Amino acid sequence: MNQSIGILGLGEMGGTAARLLLAKGYAVSAVDRPSAAWLTEAGGTLIADAKTLAEQADIVILLLATEDAVEHAIFGEAGLAAGGREGLIVADIGTFSVALKERVRDALEEKGAVALDTPISGTPQAIETGRAVIMLSGDEAACERVRPVLEILAPKCPHVGPFGHGMKLKFVLNSLVINHVLVAAEALNMGIASGLDPKQIIDVVLPSVATSTQFELRGPLMAERKWDPPTAPARLVHKDTRYIVEHAKALGVPAPVSTITRDLYERVAEMGLLDKELAIIFEALEADNEEPG
Repeated sequence: MNQSIGILGLGEMGGTAARLLLAKGYAVSAVDRPSAAWLTEAGGTLIADAKTLAEQADIVILLLATEDAVEHAIFGEAGLAAGGREGLIVADIGTFSVALKERVRDALEEKGAVALDTPISGTPQAIETGRAVIMLSGDEAACERVRPVLEILAPKCPHVGPFGHGMKLKFVLNSLVINHVLVAAEALNMGIASGLDPKQIIDVVLPSVATSTQFELRGPLMAERKWDPPTAPARLVHKDTRYIVEHAKALGVPAPVSTITRDLYERVAEMGLLDKELAIIFEALEADNEEPG
């Protein structure tokens, strides 16, 4: 357990990962930001920039939230790629297009580092409760080296194939989860518009064959319009729906349900509600009902 772990992207997911790794005795470091001051109090170390993080850590976990953050933190003058070196393993847990992940891999491998595509399926809450899954893809030997670290964040870390296969599987999982949320919203919206009591709908659906994990988790939130605090904010899936539709289009396969889901989360963005619980898609769907025409 003498490995030094760098975390690049100390947001909600990265912060959860850092706390869990520190609790297991790992040396954890991150880039110095005003929002990261808590890390030193928790026993971690703050580093000047991503380049220095790459130079000092044995393993760097990427948990960046946006494409702009990737461009700056990886490819910038003081970015991670500038500090890449032999012996460094970078596990990219974020959700982005396969093409962007390949750019990150290529930039790091030019410097001798090994980059892995290791997306996570699960929210910070899922990480804390041991329900998250991390899909390891890329060099198998390097995956085995990082497995003990990543298993602290997710007890299930299967190796799923060559680099990029993790992200492709994440698209499959996310399309199922996000589209099931829409189906739950559609069914509940129809029932309520029919004059049914939301609680009655939920009580009847839950023990029936019509239920689903997402209906069980988010049906009650929709019925109560409980958007705060979010179990997972809508902004996490907003970009995911775009990646899913773009991936399907590139493959030449239809994605009609995912396309509708993407458009409704675009509506959520227009409504300024991306920081609300992702079940807020219910209100975007409801808003469509109210439009004339």
